[in-house]
Amino acid sequence: MEEMPTKIEHLLHELTVLPLSGGHGAEAAGFSLTNYTFWLIVAVVLLLTFFIVASRKVKLVPSGIGNLAEAGVDFVRNGVCVDVMGPEGKKYFPFLGTIFFFVLFNNLLGNIPPALPGTGTVGTTFTWAIIVFLVYNGIGIKKIGFFGYIKSLIPSGTPWWLSWLIFLIELISHFLRPFTLGIRLFANMYAGHIMLGVFTIFAAIFIEQFSAISIAVVPLSFLMQVILRVFELMVAVLQAYIFTILTAVYIDGALHAGSH
Repeated sequence: MEEMPTKIEHLLHELTVLPLSGGHGAEAAGFSLTNYTFWLIVAVVLLLTFFIVASRKVKLVPSGIGNLAEAGVDFVRNGVCVDVMGPEGKKYFPFLGTIFFFVLFNNLLGNIPPALPGTGTVGTTFTWAIIVFLVYNGIGIKKIGFFGYIKSLIPSGTPWWLSWLIFLIELISHFLRPFTLGIRLFANMYAGHIMLGVFTIFAAIFIEQFSAISIAVVPLSFLMQVILRVFELMVAVLQAYIFTILTAVYIDGALHAGSH
């Protein structure tokens, strides 16, 4: 079992952002195509291909890929935009739909070895989280003005002596949103691959060092990989939904800022 720490280190190395050119150091990582960026590009290409193929022959009653695409679009437009924001939410579907399908395709692709999820790095998840932060605050400022939006952080009817504390809490809460959005998605994608890798390592070690205990451990490791793989597929869809619906909730809050 002395190999375990070495294999864990190798696993963590494989899940680290690394330049594909084989270079080392911050300079190489900063100016090279990385392993995660490569699979992110692949996911985007697959996403574009999916919708191009689905929209080539639009039918009254879609079938195949067209049916799958329409179901996804209907889910985001009606199940997220309209359900959270009402009819007004339909105009935000392009933004929310882009987020949902981008995150979904990256999450799902990461479950196909040897691919890595583009959402498995903080660079990707925090970029989207910051975009969401800027968009929903921009919507609120555009609707009621900058000072009106700032004033809306204090609920009407709040005693003057408590206003400063409520304002401070709301302000901190708003600035924490990009962090919580980004870290939630990243942590779920990264942790899932760590767990899959650990059970793979267990199986590999006990196969190499065959013994009586291997008869029990190896099948259990493979079973756990199957269970975790199915669970990861569910998490991939769920995290895309959570990221999108939280964005919709933030936009809805900005749209109704100052009305409470």
